[in-house]
Amino acid sequence: MRGACVVCLALVVVVEARAQEPKMKVSPEAALERLKAGNARFVADKAEKRVSDAKMRAELAKGQHPFAIILACADSRVPPEFLFDQGLGDLFVVRVAGNVTGEEVVGSIEYAVAHLHVPLVVVLGHEKCGAVKAALDQVEPEGNLGVLLREVRVGSDLPKDKDKAFTQAIKNNARFHAGDLSRRSALLKDFAASQRIRIVPAYYSLSTGRVEWLSDAAPRAK
Repeated sequence: MRGACVVCLALVVVVEARAQEPKMKVSPEAALERLKAGNARFVADKAEKRVSDAKMRAELAKGQHPFAIILACADSRVPPEFLFDQGLGDLFVVRVAGNVTGEEVVGSIEYAVAHLHVPLVVVLGHEKCGAVKAALDQVEPEGNLGVLLREVRVGSDLPKDKDKAFTQAIKNNARFHAGDLSRRSALLKDFAASQRIRIVPAYYSLSTGRVEWLSDAAPRAK
């Protein structure tokens, strides 16, 4: 009975989101190109000068209109606003170790899609991710950290080379959780199916600063 109520509630949220949704100002493709251009500037050390004065802060206090959602790892070396060369109010950022999709994460992304009308979701893995390394090494700590690490999906049939396997596992995890957003959320599944949003996995290189855009195909879970 409870499960049926949850499904009904999810459908109501989808219907309400459709009714409230304005005409899309930025397409998913345009949003993705904006991120690509920003990362190119970051890599070339040509970041744009950003205004963050009192006037802008006062304007943003009236409301937010981000053009992309970034689900990124909490790693201090991976600040999305920097590596995509964006300013205040441009990105809706959700960060958690291993860029995994728990209920709170999915709910936050649903809010940005349904109420802020953001057309693009990027699930961003990164070079030398500690959460993925722990999952590969089959580290099983107790408590909340253990719960989080069980959400990391490294995939199977990894290369025998240790470094290549690590990199592939990080990319597999990003792909898995990009697909998992639609599996976990009726709202996100509906928006993606109707092409009102696009969900894209990506991989950030700490050493080069470049973001690699991955195929949408999710590997087998492990």
